[in-house]
Amino acid sequence: MNKLALWRNLTLVGLLGLIGVIILWNVWLTPVQSVPLWLELLLLLPPLLLLVRGIFQGNAKTHVHAVLVSLLYLTLGIWVAIGPQERMYGYALIMLSVCLYAGGFMSAKVLGKKA
Repeated sequence: MNKLALWRNLTLVGLLGLIGVIILWNVWLTPVQSVPLWLELLLLLPPLLLLVRGIFQGNAKTHVHAVLVSLLYLTLGIWVAIGPQERMYGYALIMLSVCLYAGGFMSAKVLGKKA
């Protein structure tokens, strides 16, 4: 497996993992919803969904955008992990956003060298 495939797979794990965890946690696993479900999904999912097509196509610009977007979810994960009720959700957001960051950064770097 070449380096680009490894980094792109890490990007996909982070991106699709974030989408999945956000949906799974907010729809099924959250004990108490302080923010309306529709509002939380409306705020959290669109930035990730806008990246899906470009990541699958291997677009270097989209990988750079993924790096920037991942920082928002890292911040959210740290914020959520501070509270004891949703600590596991916060840890999952942190881990997956770091995957998205590292994979997006290195994919953009490798794709930039090819261009």
